[in-house]
Amino acid sequence: MGNVSAPLAIFVYAHLDTAAKELLRSTLPAEGVTFVNKYETADAQAAYREQFRASDICFGNVPAEWLEGVSRLCWLQLESIGFEYYLQVRGLPPSLAVTNLKGLFDRSAAETALAGLLALYRGVDVLVTAQTERRWVCRDLRPRMQTLHGKRVIILGHGSIGRMLRRLLEAFECRVQSFARTTSGAELRTTADLDRALPQADIVACCLPNTPETCGLFGRDRLALLAPLAIFVNLGRGSVVDESALLDALQSRRLGGAVLDVTVEEPLPAAHPLWGCPNTLIMQHTGGGYEGELLDKARVFLANFAAFRSGDPLRNVVDLARGY
Repeated sequence: MGNVSAPLAIFVYAHLDTAAKELLRSTLPAEGVTFVNKYETADAQAAYREQFRASDICFGNVPAEWLEGVSRLCWLQLESIGFEYYLQVRGLPPSLAVTNLKGLFDRSAAETALAGLLALYRGVDVLVTAQTERRWVCRDLRPRMQTLHGKRVIILGHGSIGRMLRRLLEAFECRVQSFARTTSGAELRTTADLDRALPQADIVACCLPNTPETCGLFGRDRLALLAPLAIFVNLGRGSVVDESALLDALQSRRLGGAVLDVTVEEPLPAAHPLWGCPNTLIMQHTGGGYEGELLDKARVFLANFAAFRSGDPLRNVVDLARGY
């Protein structure tokens, strides 16, 4: 793969800050690199489509339709973990290597889940509102507060984010089980195993990708198995859960609450009822965010670019058939 004889044409479509762009400019070849502002208007971006199709390498999540029938592209480095945006693309060449950012967001995403859980258990969501209204709520709030310590947790997915979240929760002496049908190390291997365990869980945390197997995994019937005080956390993808069923459970207080980093529609429309659900924190897909995130994305690409040039295996190659 690394023995491309003609000068490489590199198309950079990733969202990067000034430091990340300067790192790329100082490291990549002086010629043949195109930087595109991915947030330009559709008309402005359309002018770059043919340039993309003449590229050997792309860094960034280009519009799915741009990949239809590509022939020259030999490597696509995503600026995300998820590949689901491209599952319906037709005509991807078998030789195309797709790599993702697996592992980059493990700690930040897991800490987002931890922050949301602690906020709900310790009443931070109520206290923030009370502070803006200058109300003293101590007497009412204290009897309702809980601790995270010792909670029974089921983590859906035993990938890098799920494993990191498990480590953090076990530090609180939580009793954690992981659900994964193929990944080794999980205690729950089948949906039957999962269904038997769900009624005893205080917390269910989803760290699953969007695939045909995970889409709709948590439908109305499975949500109904959760205990009335259970908290549902979603770090994976909004498609994993039946959002209308989750909404009903939260509004009727048949669930203790939710921490939602992802939703089916993003950005979540201002009129969406999830915004007003009780005991619900909308984290707005910030779970992977941290200072230096964009610079680290560029570093991952450059490390893989060095491997590409030398003919070494690329890191984090996506299994296109599985979608992750």
